[in-house]
Amino acid sequence: MILVLCPGCQTPLDSAEAEANAAELRVQRQDGGRFVADPVICMTGTMAQPGEILYGSDHLEKVPRTGQVEDISALERLPAGTRCVPTVGGVTIHPPT
Repeated sequence: MILVLCPGCQTPLDSAEAEANAAELRVQRQDGGRFVADPVICMTGTMAQPGEILYGSDHLEKVPRTGQVEDISALERLPAGTRCVPTVGGVTIHPPT
């Protein structure tokens, strides 16, 4: 657990951020998307043979620049036609229709 806020302890900014996050997640689910928190790499292949990297290559490029390594989730073998859209704090995956 990182932080716990009781509703009475939240600032107006905290409340607005919580409402925005909840609305964004509702919209993503309604559009058939699935939210995954950063850092994540979406790819049509595998780590050994990545195929098309749909989103997340910026995380890999950041490692040599900053010297910092994050635990990166790899979503492998996504079907062709999948869309991965960066959103605040993560990525939304939209499977092909």
